[in-house]
Amino acid sequence: MKHITIALMTILTLLSTSAYASGYSSLIRYSSLESDQQFEQLPLSTDIEMHVNSVVSRVKVKQTFKNNSSEWLEGVYQFPLPEDAAVDTLNMHIGQRIIEGEVQEKQQAERTYLQAKNNGQRTSIVHQTRANLFTTKVANIAPGESITIEIQFQSLVSVDSTLFSVRMPLGITPRYEPTGTVYEQGDNPQQRKPSAQSLPSEVSQFNHGQQPDRPVSITVNLNPGFDLSLLESPYHKTHIQQHDDNYQISLENPAQANRDFVLNWQPQLGQQPKVALFSEQHDNHNYHVLMMLPPTHTLVSENTQPREIIFVIDSSGSMSGESMQQAKAGLLFALNELGPQDTFNIIDFDHEAHKLFPNAVANSEQTRHSAVEFVNSLQADGGTEIASAVQLALDKPQSDRIRQIVFLTDGSIGNESQIFKLIENKLGNNRLFTVGIGSAPNSYFMTKAANFGRGTYTYIGNVNEVRTQLQDLFMKLRHPALTDLKLTGAKAIDIDLQPKVLRDLYIGEPLFVSYRTPKDHAVSLKVSGKSDVYDWSSNIPVVVNGKDKGIAKLWARHKIASINSNFDLSYDDKRQQVIDTALDFQLVSDFTSLVAVDKTPARVREALKQQRLKNPLPKGFKAQHGYPQGGTIANIALLIGALSLLLALAYQLMLHRRRTTRYDNA
Repeated sequence: MKHITIALMTILTLLSTSAYASGYSSLIRYSSLESDQQFEQLPLSTDIEMHVNSVVSRVKVKQTFKNNSSEWLEGVYQFPLPEDAAVDTLNMHIGQRIIEGEVQEKQQAERTYLQAKNNGQRTSIVHQTRANLFTTKVANIAPGESITIEIQFQSLVSVDSTLFSVRMPLGITPRYEPTGTVYEQGDNPQQRKPSAQSLPSEVSQFNHGQQPDRPVSITVNLNPGFDLSLLESPYHKTHIQQHDDNYQISLENPAQANRDFVLNWQPQLGQQPKVALFSEQHDNHNYHVLMMLPPTHTLVSENTQPREIIFVIDSSGSMSGESMQQAKAGLLFALNELGPQDTFNIIDFDHEAHKLFPNAVANSEQTRHSAVEFVNSLQADGGTEIASAVQLALDKPQSDRIRQIVFLTDGSIGNESQIFKLIENKLGNNRLFTVGIGSAPNSYFMTKAANFGRGTYTYIGNVNEVRTQLQDLFMKLRHPALTDLKLTGAKAIDIDLQPKVLRDLYIGEPLFVSYRTPKDHAVSLKVSGKSDVYDWSSNIPVVVNGKDKGIAKLWARHKIASINSNFDLSYDDKRQQVIDTALDFQLVSDFTSLVAVDKTPARVREALKQQRLKNPLPKGFKAQHGYPQGGTIANIALLIGALSLLLALAYQLMLHRRRTTRYDNA
């Protein structure tokens, strides 16, 4: 039995290790071309400089790789960016020299990089793995040398009522990508085809032990365009200096790359802008980004209509720790916000999805008591099979009353496109709202899912924010949205609107629209919509040959997003349209990359080595509960199989001993 106990401990140890070996990675990797020699973790530091002008943000990110070893190294590092980031610049700093990158078709860029790497030239490449997840590779870092990789991008400021904010993602939550089958309601089970955007194997592990040192410094230069009543960073300690109408905000101390940086500001009463138009002339067109905040008080109906609200809560392994506490606190608060005429249901999902009630029930003391007990019993474990939860939530595509679905999740999945298509096909007259939970949620998925669901995205980064953030959300849920939003006054072909279809507009939320008009042509446009009170419209200012920098690239980024969201396009058509747009505007995309090559060879005969250096887990993430890929079922099955083998071995040993005893007695 001693041998069996040792064998069992060994198998359990292997099982506990394999539970994490299949997760998704965010790492720097260093390994050898000639051997398997490993190196200590090399320093990596990040410096971020943001210039915010009204609602347009220009960001510079510098990442410094330092080689403390005696070997020539190649580094691979993955990092998050805002989901609407238009990445257009790559500079490689080597000493006092700066090597500028250029955008190439992805496969060509990879060939350029590999050839330079093999030739011993210092080279770097930036790939887009997801809309908000990028990979940098740096080759031929000399012993004792530091190389700084600089990327730059444009993005839009987030606006909610009178609150303006920028969010710089610093952490990556492990992501789950299902490997089983997908069941369409009313159809035969179909094997899911691998996504063209599946996460690569090189991003398959996080550091579950001692967390590596990944210091980040941030400086924000803010020109808000109005006097401020609020300026704060809710998750980091900052130092603020004011120079006339401009502000400089910096971190008091370098932070670790495990929690997203957020900066909020608010205008003084009466200074809230109603319309802002940013324009840039580029080649043969004028490019525009419109932000419009409609008047709110005249759109609110005094009579609140009864609603059916479906709460969907993520209890998978990636939600363990602080995220699960926030989600449960948020759902309990939301239950108390229900009106007396509302009906509701709760769907909980991990590797499976379950409804609390067979159908939505009336909001009563008894049903709320059952719901509270259900929520308090939730534990975070298992995989993130969000598709089954979406199908259960959208099982009533047409409803007689207002039907609103509220998702509370960190969005830590790798099959985003599958979920977007599911929402688009099954939405009907439902509205889907996402609530991002945790220190580093997948904001790309959360924002895009809300857009497909014609709802809104709310981010909760701290359990103390649950009440205020959800109060704002429920204010939107109670009151009518502007629907049937349209941009009129010119032919669609003349303005090339992005996105093609405008989502609903909720009270206090801005409308962001990108469009382009012919060069030197004054085009008068009007935006209009409907509420349950009256029809609403507003004229858009006419701008010809604008000089706001970066607007053309933002339009191009939105156009690429529209192409990727068009499920009627074939893969080849989608790929070609994205490549054409990205190359025209020199942007990183699904099918284009930035590559920089130093023309002078640095490494001649020395071997190039590579090693995996993992990034930290998001703040508050409990690694011992997480199963980012495959869920608990596979691990339990593996454990059961191992125990079965051990029992069989024990049985065989027992039979052997009996036969030996009988032989000795004979």
